[in-house]
Amino acid sequence: MLEKAPLWERIRVLRDEVLNTAELGDLDTVGGEVFDAVVRWLLSQGETNPGLDLTLHEAINQRLAWGDPESVVLANADSVCKRLLESAYRALRAPVERMAIAEAVSEVGTVVARIVASASLGRAGRERAAVLREEVMQIRLNDALERQQSEIAALEKALDPNS
Repeated sequence: MLEKAPLWERIRVLRDEVLNTAELGDLDTVGGEVFDAVVRWLLSQGETNPGLDLTLHEAINQRLAWGDPESVVLANADSVCKRLLESAYRALRAPVERMAIAEAVSEVGTVVARIVASASLGRAGRERAAVLREEVMQIRLNDALERQQSEIAALEKALDPNS
C-alpha cells in the first residue's frame, strides 16, 4: 500500500503554480518567502514550540531595505496566500487538510503583516526624530543669527563717532 506523503510535501509541489513561475520565471518569484514560510509552518506543525520564523523576518526586512514599499510587500503576500488557498482547495480533498492550509496561510499572513507594521513604525519613528532634530537645529541657528545681529549692531554703535 502506498503511503501518503506529508501535507507539507504535497503543498510544496504547488510552488510553481502558486508563484506563477511559468509566466514570471524562476528568477522573479516575488512572494516566494511567504510560500516557503507556509511550508515550514506545516512542517513544524506538530512541534510544541515552533518559534519564530527568522527566515521570513529576514526576507521581508531585506525586501523593505531594498526599497520595496510596504504596500507592495503586503500585496505580494496577500496574492501568494490567495493563490495558495485556491490551489490547495483544488489539490486537497480532505476538509482537515484544507483547514490546516488555511490556518498556515493565516498565520504566515499575520506574521508578514506584523513584520511590515513593525518596520513601518520604526521608519516613521526615525523620520519623526530626524524632523525634530532639524527643527531644533533651525531654532538654534535662528538664535545664533539673532545674537550675531545684536552683537554687530552693538559694535557698529560703539564704532560710530556720532553716537
